[in-house]
Amino acid sequence: MKQSSKDFSLKRRFTFFFILFIAAIYSGVLVTAYRQLMGLAETISAELGIPIVKKAMELIDGDAFERFSKNPTMEDPYFKETHRQLLNLKAETSAIYLYTMAQAEGTVFRYIVDGSAAPGNTGIFSSPGTEEDIKRYSKPILRTLETGTIQTSSIDYDSEWGWTISTYGPILNSAGKPVGFVGCDFQAHITQRFLPLILQELIVSAVFVFAGLAAYLYMIRGVNRQNRRLRELRDAAEAARAAAEAVSRDLKDERDTINAMKDALKVGLFFMDKNFIIQGNYSRALETVLDIDNLEGKKFTDLLSPQLQEQRLKNLMEYFVLIFNRARAESHKLDAKMLENLNPIQEMVYQSPKTKAERILRCTFVPVDRGQGRLFILGNLQDISHEKRLQQELEEETAKNTPKN
Repeated sequence: MKQSSKDFSLKRRFTFFFILFIAAIYSGVLVTAYRQLMGLAETISAELGIPIVKKAMELIDGDAFERFSKNPTMEDPYFKETHRQLLNLKAETSAIYLYTMAQAEGTVFRYIVDGSAAPGNTGIFSSPGTEEDIKRYSKPILRTLETGTIQTSSIDYDSEWGWTISTYGPILNSAGKPVGFVGCDFQAHITQRFLPLILQELIVSAVFVFAGLAAYLYMIRGVNRQNRRLRELRDAAEAARAAAEAVSRDLKDERDTINAMKDALKVGLFFMDKNFIIQGNYSRALETVLDIDNLEGKKFTDLLSPQLQEQRLKNLMEYFVLIFNRARAESHKLDAKMLENLNPIQEMVYQSPKTKAERILRCTFVPVDRGQGRLFILGNLQDISHEKRLQQELEEETAKNTPKN
């Protein structure tokens, strides 16, 4: 029995839109996985880069840096000492570059102290006073100098350096004015590995779709041939689905590897939003420090409520609000020293909710602007009980051995 032209047209339209639907879903899965991969890599960069930049900022005297930047030479004792300190700091990390720069004019900056390598390594080291136009990747750097806060970049590709992620911190003089910045770069190996694979899978997806369309145009010559080609399309769709699942499994394995690296950190790092809610990308050491499981979505101030007196808890919440408000403003920025002085819980006695044992925690907080209105507070909690006990024992031993008059 012959098929009516109307039924055949409906079947053709259905098959056409089915192929487009499969292609859209497949492409969407790959694009979503790629974006998640980029976001995870940027989060890891912030968690690894910010502590390094903070340590570098603590090593640099802003006034001395400002004086040296006006006439930088490698013979200056300030350069030799600062270069040694930065080089030692970089050797303790996985960063590929650690350096300082000061603005010359517009987007032209000059290197001041480059702690990436020894002066003899001309392929990596930049001599004091060497100028470079950073226009292509200047946005987070200029934002650092404008706001006086630590900034992180997106993943960037350069033909010379490859895929990198960077963190920048301001160098402030005694008047609180930014006179330069510290830069720390990491290689984004995960992007270099998976971007070609994702592009390859997108091309394969397009080939499957267009091959299917070409096959369907041939199928309309007869019902038997049409059925055979439809089976081929179903097989191709299954192959595409299986390929997408394989890519998703690979991406999941890579994310698990990165999470394992993050969980190896011994300090409790976490991001907190304006409502004091702990985000999901915290280091698992935070659960050990607080002795509390599954911290994602919990309110940080609620966790500390049983530990603090009412007035001290109120001061802490006002301190967080102050950080957010000042970070959004164009002026009245808080530098690292002011943040430390205003912090009501620099050191606090914390009682484990499970064992009731007391421990001493050191707590620091800094604002992090991720761009596009995404403002967070990066918290850093460390258990310094052992350090405090050793200090107390040393003081007691010193007092015991000191002769009385």
